[in-house]
This record gives sequence, structure tokens and C-alpha cells, in this order.
Amino acid sequence: MLNPFEKLNCPPKVEDLIKIVLGRLPKISGNTIKDREIRRLIYYDEQVKRYLNFVNSFPRIDNLHPFYKEALEITAGKSIDNIKICLSIINKTSLTASSILKRYINEIRKSDETLANKLMRQAFGRVSSLLRKRKDCIDWIIDLTKNMKKMKSIDPEMPTVIIAGSPNVGKSTLVSKISSAKPEIANYPFTTKEIHVGHFDINGIKVQVIDTPGILDRPMKERNQIERKAINAIKNLNGIIVFLFDISQQSLYSPKEQFDLLREILEFNKNAIIALNKIDSKDEKLYAEVSKMLRENSLNFMEISAENNIGIDDLKEEIKKRVLEMVKQ
Repeated sequence: MLNPFEKLNCPPKVEDLIKIVLGRLPKISGNTIKDREIRRLIYYDEQVKRYLNFVNSFPRIDNLHPFYKEALEITAGKSIDNIKICLSIINKTSLTASSILKRYINEIRKSDETLANKLMRQAFGRVSSLLRKRKDCIDWIIDLTKNMKKMKSIDPEMPTVIIAGSPNVGKSTLVSKISSAKPEIANYPFTTKEIHVGHFDINGIKVQVIDTPGILDRPMKERNQIERKAINAIKNLNGIIVFLFDISQQSLYSPKEQFDLLREILEFNKNAIIALNKIDSKDEKLYAEVSKMLRENSLNFMEISAENNIGIDDLKEEIKKRVLEMVKQ
């Protein structure tokens, strides 16, 4: 299963659709005046039906994988119920608009030819007014869909390795060393604003590697959209977590902040590999505190430098072992 929104066709927003129709109407001719005005309303009806087709093609929200369902809610910035309500409004608006146009088409057929243009204009005005009344809902769902289409395709059923940790701990560098992904790498927090996906093979088994945005140690309600995307991947994708600590002299986060974040992630009952990163420029005090916390909680850890390839081969072997164990289950 890949991104269920990827192939969804988005119709124009309301004002753009009205503009398209307005630009096309003068070019539509007919055998008679009545025939011309009927053709014009048929064209408008065809355009309105793009909204109906859009809603009918929209993935069934309740059938979405939990990862994509939560991603939809995070991207929307509103609840799933709000999305469902707007989809229902678009559906009803499209059907009502189409019904109005059909009614006016029938009126034109039965009316005197001198009234045909007037009736066409009335129909155009009523339908355009109806669409504009629902513009906020229609345009919002279109924008939401466009943003969902931009998401990297993630297969929730594929063996997955998720790289997690606080901002600027070296996640993107590690992802670039163990997979095909080439995420942006920079020396400042929240460089990664979206989820990046790479791949590698283990004995012919394709594995996806996910570079998640950094997460701060704070209550969920205080987390921004970027952090919530990372939590969504960790919580809803069935895979191995590689959690990175930054124990360097340049670390931006205390041992407690990083450990509390690890503890939160472990509450999701995930298979986790813990790695102390930037070991080649470690702060001795920070290293001692982090390693003590881990040992006191019976948590094993590895020592690596993603940037300088220290310990990366051992980490890859550990990932390989755990992926193969996961696949056998």
C-alpha cells in the first residue's frame, strides 16, 4: 500500500472553476439560441461534476491505514470529523448544483427562445452563488489533498527502519549512510521538516528507511506539526526504531531531555536500537550521564559516528539481524 492520495485528481478551486466556465461559455455555440444555452449549462454541469467525482474518488477515511489516517489529520490541522463533514458538504453541493442546472435546461427546452439566454444566466448565477457559499470547505479539502499528494510514498506493510531522536542529533546523516535517501543535512534544528524515505536490501528483502523530523521533550499538545509527523511514523508504522542520542560537545539537549524522549518512544512497545552518535567528538560528562541512565534502566546501546562512519557497519549488522527476525514472525 503506497500513498492512497497520490493518484487522486484535484479539481480547480471554486473561483478558478467559475473563471474556467466564464471563459468557455462565449465559445460554445449551437444550432439555435436554445440549443446554445443548453450546451452552455451542460458544460457547467460537467465542470461541477468534477467535485462529485473528486469526493467519490477520495480514499475512504475509515479504511485508511492508521499512519495515513493520522497523517491526514495532522496535515489538516483539524479533526477527522471536520474532514468528513466537508466532504459531505461538497457532495451535497455538487448534487444540488447539478440538479439546478438540469432544471434550468428543462425550462429552456420548454420556454420561448427569447427567454433562453436569461434563463441560462439565472442558472449560472444561482450555481456560482451556491459554490461560493461553500467555497471555504471546497477549497480547504482541495488544498489538503494537494498536501497529502506531496507526501512521500510509505508502504506500511514493508519492513521499516525508523530513525528517531531529538532535532540535530544526526538522523539525516545516518539515513544517507544506510539507505538510498538523500535528505537535506544542515547543522541546525528542524532541518528535516518532512518524512524522507530511502531503501536498502537485506538478502533480497526490500527495507524502507524513514528519516523522521526531530522531536522535542515536551507534552504532545505543545508539539508542532513537524514533531507530530515523526510521532505518527513511530507509533503507526510496524518497524524497528533506531534512536539516536547526541553526546557531542555541540549537543543542544541535556541527557534528561533526550532520555525522556526515548522513554516516551519505548512506551509504544517498539523494537528499538539505541545509538550514541557523534562518539568521535563526545562530551565526556554528557557521555557519562547518558550511558549511566541507559545502564540503570538495563538498556543496551551502540556507539557510532554517522558522519565519519564509526560503528556504522556494526549498526547495519544489528539492523539486518532484527529485520530478519521481524520478517520471520
